[in-house]
Formats: sequence, structure tokens, C-alpha cells
Amino acid sequence: MSAARRAAPTLLAALLVLLTLVSPAAAGVSPSPSGTATPSGAATPDAGDDPVRVQVTQITPTVLRPGDDLVVRARLTNTTDEEISGVRARVRLERIRPGTRAELDAWLEPATTDTRARIGTTVATVALDEPLAPGASADVEAQVAAADVGLLDRPDTWGARGLAVEATGARNARLGLQRTFALWATEGDVTQARVSVLAPVVGPAPTPTDSDVSPPGPELGELVRTGGRLAAVLDLARRHPDVALAVDPALVADAREEDGPAGAWAEALVAASVGRDVVALPWSDPDLAALAHADAQDLLTTARTTAAAAAASDVAAGSPFAARTDVLWAPGPTTDRATVDLAAAVGASTLVLSPRDLATDSDATGARTVLQTDGGTVTGLVPDATLTTLLTDPTSLDPAATRATVVQRVLAELSVLARASTDGPQHVLVALPRDATPDVGLLDAVLAAVQGAPWSRSAPLTALLGATDDAQPRAPLPARTETPDALEPEQVERLTDARDATVAFAGVTDDPATVLQGVDAEVLAPLATAWRSDPAGRQRLVDAAVADMDARRTGLTLAPASTQNFIDVDSVVRFSVRNDLPVSASVRVQATPRKACLDVQPSDVVVVHAGSDGVVPVAVRAIANCEVVVEAVLTSADGTPLAAPVTFVVRAAPTVESIGTLVVGALLAVGFVLGVVRTVRRGQSARRGARRVEGDEGTRPLPVLGGAPEEEQ
Repeated sequence: MSAARRAAPTLLAALLVLLTLVSPAAAGVSPSPSGTATPSGAATPDAGDDPVRVQVTQITPTVLRPGDDLVVRARLTNTTDEEISGVRARVRLERIRPGTRAELDAWLEPATTDTRARIGTTVATVALDEPLAPGASADVEAQVAAADVGLLDRPDTWGARGLAVEATGARNARLGLQRTFALWATEGDVTQARVSVLAPVVGPAPTPTDSDVSPPGPELGELVRTGGRLAAVLDLARRHPDVALAVDPALVADAREEDGPAGAWAEALVAASVGRDVVALPWSDPDLAALAHADAQDLLTTARTTAAAAAASDVAAGSPFAARTDVLWAPGPTTDRATVDLAAAVGASTLVLSPRDLATDSDATGARTVLQTDGGTVTGLVPDATLTTLLTDPTSLDPAATRATVVQRVLAELSVLARASTDGPQHVLVALPRDATPDVGLLDAVLAAVQGAPWSRSAPLTALLGATDDAQPRAPLPARTETPDALEPEQVERLTDARDATVAFAGVTDDPATVLQGVDAEVLAPLATAWRSDPAGRQRLVDAAVADMDARRTGLTLAPASTQNFIDVDSVVRFSVRNDLPVSASVRVQATPRKACLDVQPSDVVVVHAGSDGVVPVAVRAIANCEVVVEAVLTSADGTPLAAPVTFVVRAAPTVESIGTLVVGALLAVGFVLGVVRTVRRGQSARRGARRVEGDEGTRPLPVLGGAPEEEQ
């Protein structure tokens, strides 16, 4: 055999390979149904413009293994007003494995200017039996034999492969295309990526019981019925024990007080909480961004304390609704350092961020990160943006998305994450939006597929919170971001000041809890994140809350005093105090003259009983003759004003004699004291105090106090 004949088979094989690689470009340009020339291998710029909409509805098996046949089902829909004949569905497989998440995106959304974008090799073709009428749909099924799959059976070849279903018409012109993935698994151990899911259990915007402000959106009764958001969250929790719940205790408390569907839902939620991870959000799920921008640390502390007390009371009553309170959840859409600083200031260990806050869609980035603050570090949990969107709003990524394509893409993303793991398994977080109604069927399919794939597993939130690996640092958050829908700092400060004043007022009573009943819930209600959707209604709620707290501080009244005429130096003014509160109050009166001719000290603390009048005496000393205006204020023991001040006139005319008597008496007293002191200090001797009577000779000296006569000495 000659050398040329021996080389012929090799050259022929090389030529075939070359033709296969360049076939998309070599195929040239084919006329489209509209008459416009379209490259046969180019990506469709917008699936909504395609004459035929292609949707992959099922891929079996979800994870393909050596020896398995591949079955692909798709639905073709004529989006035009004309009948289309000769429609075929081609299944194409790209055998080059994407190595990064960026390459996954490139397969799904190739640049519209790339006329050579790959769509893989045709591995199966199915023709429609009849023309496709305008608006009509047809389901097709294509089978790919295991021998035609053509993927290598080696331990390191597992992962995603590009899969596309293309609709073609006359002369093989492309009419529509949808891209997705086939998943290939070979024998051998592989690294696994872990997925945790966090679902919010938050209700409609809260309002006080007697408020006339209506919350935006569906009411609680609608949310807990079949098809409602809260009913779907409960259904999801019942089906998947690894799904963590972030619960607003205020919502559960409100629901448990109602009869009917809301009460039944609350009890079912409590039962479903047994044995799973539950995070207690601060009471009423307050907007952390609004609190941070107003530096309202005390309000957040109040919300967390109230939530913790509610959970503790439930546990004490035998309820299994126990939750951790050290995790906060930022409302988004972006989070700034001010919010992180607030979380650290109140002692939170973890802050769940928004999906777009920090980059997570890289190849080796899990959910955990370190957030630096002046008060220390906080662990940040960053939801994976792509996975979260796939499970909550997949059509925003692919208008023709189906349950099947979502499942395949989730597994493709996780396969890349698993391959990129070098220091242990990657752990990612999916955090469902607060206002999203979970698609339980989609989540069922995705979570089942995650458990079934060799490179992924679902995991409880505690596995992520308690991870011992080093959280990965990322680019710093902005110092402050403006959130137009958040409550303005000035309004937060109004609520803070009104609450502080009411708490101080309640401190003078013997039962502050009675005065403060419902105050915290009233203050926290307009701070709820859910009120972002109705700023006007929220403002009315703020005004109503401030007005109510002002009214709570009007139960004590200081009666006006008449003109006082003083002719003595020391006098007493008796003030009448009215207590219309349901509890007794301890008060005092502080009177301040506008001239220095009077000396007035605060009164003693006097208890005025509920629903009665009391008298508070105030001692006044006149220093000089004068007529002066005095302002009197009813205060607490520490001087906090409790009622509107009153003014009255004092005419002081202490007589000269009174003043002279006081002066002389004071001088005599001083002299007496000085004499006594002088005598005590000098003492007495034998000579001091002994004296003779001159002119009377022979008489004896007077007895000497404390001594003997001189002649005896």
C-alpha cells in the first residue's frame, strides 16, 4: 500500500471534522419567512419577534448518564397571523462544556451581533404533520439515542452542556429557538454545592386596630386563602423541611387573634415550624434603611425586644414557635453601610442583604461575606441573584422560560459552582422576595432536582449561619444610598420623639404599662417595609400615631392660680392638680419667678390618685418687696414637664420690722454661738475666777472654783 493510500483515511477524517466545525458559518445565509436574509446559525435577537415561539417543556432524564436515551419535549406556537407549513423541530447539542457562569450566560444570550453563535449539532429532528395555524400550538417529542448523545464517559467530563430546540421552516430557515442545558453525570465522586432557601412570612402593611387608614394590597384574609402568598409559603414549608422561614411575629399574633382562615393558618404555621430553621424578624418587619438613615437605634431595639418577647411567651405557653432573633433582613433594593452599622449597633450577628448588593454570580463565591463596621464585624448573607430570579421571576431572564428550562439552568449553575469549589463546598442562598407568591410547583421540581443531582444538595439555613469557613470579603458597600420609597428621616424622628415623650410621661404613674399599652405597635406600624408601596397612606398613619401619643399625655392638668399677696417672708402656694388618667400619678410643681425677689424650690412629690384632684403645696420665700410674674409647671420627679404651664402674679410686701427682727435674731444667734465656742476653747484656771473684796480686811477670798486657797498651797 502506498503512503498516499495509507494517509487517505486520515485526511478524510480531518476534512470531516473541519467541515463539522465550520458548518454553521459555511451554511451561509438562508431567507427568513419574511424575506429578510438571516444567518442560519445566528442567535435570535428577541424571542418575542420569532414567528414560532419555542418552549422546552420536558427533558428526560433531568441528569443524563452514560447509556441513557435523551427525550426532549417542546411546544411550538405560531405567533403570526398567517399559517406556517413545513415546520420542523431540531434538537441541537453543544458538546463543549461551559466552564464558568459567564460561559453559561454566553450560551443562553449570545451577542446579537455574533453571526457565528453556536447552537450545537443536530441530534434529532421532528416534523409537524400539519401546518401551524395562526396562534396555534403543537407539542413535539424528540428522542436522542444514547449512542447519538456523543458525550465522553470519563470521571472529569460531568457538568452542563448547551441544548437548544430550533424551529425551522421552508429551506431550513429558522423560525424560533430556545436555549437550555442538558446535564451530564459520569461515575465517580464529585464536589457538591449546597443551597439554602429563605422564605419571608410577612403580612400586609400593619395598622392599629382603631385606625381608619387602609393598608395597600391584599388583606390578611386573602393572603392566607388558597392561591394567596402566605398560603403558598405555608405549603412550601410543609413540603420542604430545609426551607427556612423569616417570620414577622406581629403577623402571627394578629392572625392568631382572628377566627376562620387566618387563625387556622397561624396555627398551621406554628406546627410547620417544628424542627426547622425560623428567624424572628423585628416586630412589624421595620424598614432597616429608614431606621438607619434616621439613626433610630432605639426603635429597632424596641422592635427586636418586642419580637423576642412574643416568641418567648409562645414557648412558655407550650407553643413550638421558637426562633432566633440575631438575624436581620435588609429590605433592599440596595443596602448601604449605614444599615450595616445599625445592625451591628443593636447586636445582630447576621444581615441578609439584597441579591444585587454584592457580586455573587462569580464562579467561586458563596453567600457568606464579612461586613466591617465601626462597632465590629457582621456576617453578611448575599442571596444568589441568578438563582433567586430563576425561582421567583424566571421570565425576566427568559420570556419563554418553562419549569423544565428553569430546573436545567439551576442545575447548570450549581454544576459550575461545584466545579469551582477548592476550599470545601460552595454554599449559596436563595431568598424569596417579601412580596413574591412562591410557585410551589416550580420550587418542588427545582429542589427535587437539586437533591437528585450528584453535584448539589439542599441544606438548612443553620448550616450556612454556622459555617466555620472564612466568609469571603467583597467590595465595600456604599456609605449611604437614597431609597425614595422609604420613610423620610424627619418622619422617623417624629415617631421617636413622640414615643420618648410618652414613655417619660408614663413614668410618673404607678402603672406605666396601662398608659403605654399599644404604643410600640402604633409607632412601629408605619415603619413596616410593606408600607413602601403606599407612601401617602403611611404618612397618614404617622400623623395618626403622633396625634394619639400626644393625646395620651393630656391626662394631668395644673389648675391656674390666682394672684398671691404675701406680707410674710415665708408663705405657701397651694396648686390644684387634676388627674384624668386611669392610674395614679406622682407629680411635683416647679415654680419659677421672673424676678429674683422670690426664692422658690420645687415641691415635694405628691401622689394624685386616678380620676381625682390633688393639692401640691409649694413653699415661697420673699426676699424683697416686689410684684412678680411666676410660671408654674407640673413635672415628674426628674423635672419632665407633664402639662401646660400656668402663670400668676405674686405681690410680696414683707414689713421692715419683720425683716429687722430676722436680722437682729440672726445676729444674736451668731453672737451666742461665738461666745460658747470661745468659753469652751479657753477653759478656767485656779486664778481665773478668784477675786477678793477690796476694803474689807480680814475677809477670806471667795472660794476658788476647782482649786485651794493660796495660803494652803
